[in-house]
Amino acid sequence: MFLPWAGAVSVQENRVYRFADCELDPHERRLLAHGHAVTLTPKVFDTLVLLVMRAGHAVSKDELMAALWPRGFVHESNLTKHIWTIRRALGDHGGESRYIETLPKLGYRFIAQVSSVAAPSLIIEDATAALASLPSDRSNHDTVPNLCASNDAAAVAAVSVTTFVDESPSTMPVEASSASTDPHRRRGDRWRPLLVAGLIAIAVVIAGAIAYRFFASSNAMLAMRAAKLDPGAVAIADFSNLSRNDKDAWLGPALAEMLATEIAVGGKLHAVSDELVRPARADLPAPAAGGYAPASLATLQRRLGAHYVLSGAYLVSGANDAPQLRVDLAVQDTRSGAAVATLSRSGAVADLPRLVAQAGATLRHGFGEQTVVPEELLRVANAQPPSAEVARHIGFALDALHTYDPARARDELLQAIAQAPGYAPAYMYLAQAWSSLGYRAKALAASKQALTNAQGLPQEQYLQIEAQQFDLQADHAQAIDTWQKLVALRPQNPEYRFQLIDAQIDAGKPDDAEVSLNALRKLFGDAGDPRIEFAAARIAATRDNNPAYIEYARLALQQAQARGETGLIANAELQLGIALPQQVQAEPLLRKAATDFRRGGNPHGEARAWQNLGNLQFANNQIAPARETYQRAMTIYQGIGDLGGEAAIYDELARMLWAAGDRDGAEAATRQSLRIARETGDLVRQGWNLTALGIQMSDETASDAIASMYRQAIALDERAGSVSHRVFALAAYADLLRERGELDRANEVCTQARSSARALNDPGQSAGVDVICAEIALDRGEVDAAVTSMTALATTATTAKDTFSAANAQMIIGQIALGRQQWTRARDALQQSLAGWTATQEPAGEAVTSGLLALCYAALGDTAARDRAVAQARELRSRVNERAEVLPLDIALAELQGMTGPPDAAITALQALADDADKRQWIGMALEARLAALRLQERGGDPAVAKAARVALTASARKLGYGWVLQRLVAAR
Repeated sequence: MFLPWAGAVSVQENRVYRFADCELDPHERRLLAHGHAVTLTPKVFDTLVLLVMRAGHAVSKDELMAALWPRGFVHESNLTKHIWTIRRALGDHGGESRYIETLPKLGYRFIAQVSSVAAPSLIIEDATAALASLPSDRSNHDTVPNLCASNDAAAVAAVSVTTFVDESPSTMPVEASSASTDPHRRRGDRWRPLLVAGLIAIAVVIAGAIAYRFFASSNAMLAMRAAKLDPGAVAIADFSNLSRNDKDAWLGPALAEMLATEIAVGGKLHAVSDELVRPARADLPAPAAGGYAPASLATLQRRLGAHYVLSGAYLVSGANDAPQLRVDLAVQDTRSGAAVATLSRSGAVADLPRLVAQAGATLRHGFGEQTVVPEELLRVANAQPPSAEVARHIGFALDALHTYDPARARDELLQAIAQAPGYAPAYMYLAQAWSSLGYRAKALAASKQALTNAQGLPQEQYLQIEAQQFDLQADHAQAIDTWQKLVALRPQNPEYRFQLIDAQIDAGKPDDAEVSLNALRKLFGDAGDPRIEFAAARIAATRDNNPAYIEYARLALQQAQARGETGLIANAELQLGIALPQQVQAEPLLRKAATDFRRGGNPHGEARAWQNLGNLQFANNQIAPARETYQRAMTIYQGIGDLGGEAAIYDELARMLWAAGDRDGAEAATRQSLRIARETGDLVRQGWNLTALGIQMSDETASDAIASMYRQAIALDERAGSVSHRVFALAAYADLLRERGELDRANEVCTQARSSARALNDPGQSAGVDVICAEIALDRGEVDAAVTSMTALATTATTAKDTFSAANAQMIIGQIALGRQQWTRARDALQQSLAGWTATQEPAGEAVTSGLLALCYAALGDTAARDRAVAQARELRSRVNERAEVLPLDIALAELQGMTGPPDAAITALQALADDADKRQWIGMALEARLAALRLQERGGDPAVAKAARVALTASARKLGYGWVLQRLVAAR
């Protein structure tokens, strides 16, 4: 990044700054703190440089904001977060800062003593003379051996459209990570653990699902192309900026993009994704004149499988008002290591499109491409930036996207669009930037603009933009169709095949994805491409086949290690760490993944690794470490401006706080996530957050406000096309209506949820809905239907080893048997249920089932078993925070108290529970408490009082349609 205050520092004399036990090298962008290398995100690093360079002087917030975000679009809180991150990185953990002083209402001052020394210069003093050593002359003459027969004519310029931009985990479908509580765990599917929401998040991280995937797999799915040589693949590896001037840094990514499009004309060649090339070359020495050394070239072939590598250098010289540009390129054959083509172009920077067009035509001629028809050349020209200034903004934007700075990319792209409002690729890249920042609605709007202006582009680029549009809209059917068209257009390009597999998985079609994966395997044979194994793992994950997933992930890690590329290894470590069941195995892998992502300069990957480690720690009840780990991930997401990632961490914190009994904290975290979702226009996350808030708040009351939240969530899901979460929200709404006594309406809503769940073909989700619908049917008096439904679910769940659903079903069967006074049957069902809850470590389920078993043992006369069950229930009750979850237990324990001792106190307690439930609008639970009190009254209380209570309870149950209460009233006479 160009630093406005760096003008005093000579380009030839780089300065290294030292303070305390730290060393800061702005030129190499390196920070050593207390003997350890510290990785900071680009904006945070620039903030530190600006403060250190002005050490001892006040720097206002306005100055910092203007320097770091010259085009605005950010809030001052971003700067505050940067300062906090810097303090943490330097070792300040609270108390008075040793490095940065806050100046209230003004800004900041770097207060540590700073010294600077000249760093060894790596700048070529006479870059023009150095260029003379390149194997080409000073003219626009090209030395390109004719690799194949060709008669390619001169071509007009074109711009590349094959960049691959990292997809943020924050844009994962928020079904993944924004459900801080699960509506299926309310009565019916009562005690689904809060952890389920986190496990869903982990599963989607495993699957690599994202809000949209454009052009290539993200760094979350980074893997090098197979070792088998791809004859059409060209890896555009590196362009050295010989002037070392930051203001010219845009030319590297711009040249790569433009040349990638040039060589793709005709369909014989395709550029390997930059997202794949950058990490593959990251640990290699920079290429010299004429290309890479043989050893480096062999490494690139092993990692990428590309036939050719294109590298080069450029030099900008002359007056600032009319700068001149020289570009030198070298093409090498990765099989032999030979430089098969070298060429040079010189001219004004303003003539960049012409220079690239000439270079592209020469390269195509050398690669043996046939003559390109004029119509196609015209379409390629439409893909080109209309001016060098627009190309400059695009180049800086691509550099920002490559270095995980989507906010800077957005600013550059808005400038490009302001200068060229009809330039479709700028909107396409802007959609990527908005999505990486978490702004789903703005990403979709930019994508629509790209598609509107894409009519004159080459067919391949038009289809890419169309696929981006469908992915953002979550229109899986259309996305699949478009990716299939791209596969047909470029059958040898594996990128489109990977995208097709992802789209098929997202559409819930793992069998189709398997077919596409097999076709991909046939294309490359037994080549050992880790991406293929990642795709296989994701298919296994959608089928809930964790053992198969683990095996695929292990194989991917082995293949990644064989290639020796940090980004690929880090991704494999992340995927395997997520899947492994034991913390002792998983935690080291996740920590290693975070370290490797940081080494590779991938903050998104690092944040995901910490986030999943936090999930693991929370799952193992390590609350304090989990909180610290989540905060670490949050800091990274905030540093790179990823609001979606930030919201995801709030979701995780809400889930953890709720489980820890901190209701206020959980609600506050969920509201923060909802605020971000509304700011970014993320309809899916809004639906999740509203549902989560409804669940949290319904533990206090089943109010009209909560019912409204659920209706809003369902409407948002319909608008966003989020079918899965719509089922989720419908089930939660149906359960709330049941609590409120609106049984007919609850039945209608649950019928909708059941129909939608069946269409999804998701057994787990169907099971949750079936439980809620069965409880509604039971309350309405449709007892036999409820028994039939739960018996079938218990059988299916047991076969599928779904212990949670089986335990839930058996508990309801046991409750019904209790109500019908079928004591032996009730005992057997409840014992099976208790074993299931114990196996799944569900204390609420264990507690309530133990209480029901105690009632059963009391009726059977087994006093010892009754007392053991009561003791167990009371101990478990002390560990459960949710009021609504354990209200059935409180009723059972109160009734047991009245059965074994004087009934008056127990009757009073039950009436108090009923009155409290009425206030909270838990109508069904109020009736259950009054029915239990009536049973005690009729056993030994005042007959007149009991008779009046029976009449009143009968009238209420009949009016509200609680047929199950009425049936038990009749049986109790």
